[in-house]
Amino acid sequence: MAFLQTPSSPSVPVIGLCAPCDPRIDQAARERAWNITAMTGRILSAVRLPGGERPGIYLAQRTIERESDADATAYEFRAAGVSVIVIAPDTWFYPGKSALALTAHFPHAPVCCIAGNNAPKPGVVGVDALVGAYAQTGRLCHAVIGNMPEVGQDPEFDEKSRLEIIDLVWAMTAAAWLQGKRILCADTDSMQMETALNHVHASRRFLGIESARESMKLFADMINKDGGYDAHELKELYHWTTEVQWKGRIYPDVESICRERLPIYSDPARFTPKPLTETHQAKLREELKLYLILRDYMRGINAIGGGWTSQLAWGSDLQGTPMACADIAEALFNSTFDHRGRKPALPFATENDVQGLLTMVCQSALTGGEPVLFADYRKVYEPWEIQKKADELGIALDRHSPYMLRGTIDMDNSGSGSLDWCTQSILFEVYQHYFPGGGFSTGYISPGGIQCQAGRLAYSDLTGTFTMIQGEAESVELPQPIAEAFCHASSYSWPHTWITFKHVPASITKYGCPANHMHMVRNLPTRRWQYFSDYTNILNFQWEGAPRFTEGVDRMEPMLYRISGGETNAKLRLAGR
Repeated sequence: MAFLQTPSSPSVPVIGLCAPCDPRIDQAARERAWNITAMTGRILSAVRLPGGERPGIYLAQRTIERESDADATAYEFRAAGVSVIVIAPDTWFYPGKSALALTAHFPHAPVCCIAGNNAPKPGVVGVDALVGAYAQTGRLCHAVIGNMPEVGQDPEFDEKSRLEIIDLVWAMTAAAWLQGKRILCADTDSMQMETALNHVHASRRFLGIESARESMKLFADMINKDGGYDAHELKELYHWTTEVQWKGRIYPDVESICRERLPIYSDPARFTPKPLTETHQAKLREELKLYLILRDYMRGINAIGGGWTSQLAWGSDLQGTPMACADIAEALFNSTFDHRGRKPALPFATENDVQGLLTMVCQSALTGGEPVLFADYRKVYEPWEIQKKADELGIALDRHSPYMLRGTIDMDNSGSGSLDWCTQSILFEVYQHYFPGGGFSTGYISPGGIQCQAGRLAYSDLTGTFTMIQGEAESVELPQPIAEAFCHASSYSWPHTWITFKHVPASITKYGCPANHMHMVRNLPTRRWQYFSDYTNILNFQWEGAPRFTEGVDRMEPMLYRISGGETNAKLRLAGR
């Protein structure tokens, strides 16, 4: 078996690469074709998955020239655990005798074609024939027709082609990786909001994700019984929280801070926090217990993400016994560090917003585990509103800044903001009228210049499909007095990230969020998401006034969509199968 890269664990996909060839070519052409397959495999070593894991990369041991080669390669792939297939021809080939015969053994595996635009023995002709054949049968097969030297035994794709290949196969690998993965969904969905329902069957059908549904009573009982966590580790976590991570920056009595409109974010050293009472300390420990209990529980069921509802029954309904909120736990899950040091970020959704959690899990898979920001879509500021506040405060603004050109959105997070999205955070006691169960929330202002994708999945009962509404965005840094004023205008003690979309003004985006939450992630190219959405049959919303296609940014529409009435029509028909 020819593993170019062995899979890091049994839970990751294996990418299988093969080279279909014309049986009439000479041996040198066969060797060049196999070398191109190996070169493509080396490019794919850039693909990574959450938790630092890497997929297997397996090279077929023969070129595929006839049906018997296809069957032998299929048995080889099956033995190697291949679940993603990359067809990389350099010469013309007979599709039915080679690639189609191979993939008949893998009816549900993501398939793509990758080739150079070469003239001597034109593999691109085979790609066109094969992709067209798949399209007519209703099977998706994306293609990258890139650039490489037309002669020589060891050609290399150019950089533009290399990046497009990575995006395509990363998307396919992420889609395969999600199959059979599990998320923890604890109790009620986002305060019983229809925009956050746990669509168990649709999640399984389109993403392959299973939902482990558990009552929060189990975790309340563990806390009350002092079980489900290690007491020594709790001491370590409490010390790290109070003496390392948030030393000198834990503020009780948030109501007085808000009443006096203190500018804590601008200069926390000016405002000495009041000491924590025994009640504060007990509630903080209760909150940290929940983090340890949930962490170990999710590890025990192999969950790749989770959701929790701090509000209602857990922390705010006085008909029961309110518990300390889960804000610190949520923030730590979404971050790449805690008291133990560096760790993988684990997507975790406030209010058990399962549609939001699905968005985060997909974004994590497509970026190798980048920490995802979960946020309330709290307040849209158009340029005139920012100017009005600047005039009130006597501040001059740069009219060419992104927020003055297109406005900005206060992503005022409800507590679970990733700590990777700030340089320094603060702990504030929760609002007692909001969370009578007590506890503490993280608060911060994100720096400007963070490039990201911002968006959210939504489900439609009318079509039976998911749709992604998203766009390229960046965080912006407002002048400090304006930032403080805007923070105090909403929930001061929660994380604030001001986001400006790059191609859509705030006057339009304020109509475009399909729920009360939105999610942001770094290092996710637009076309990588688009490829992924094709292999998972997710629709993509087209923003008003935004360009429909930009070369180098968007993926080319696959032949399946071109001959089937466009992306939306094709995906709706595929969903109805």
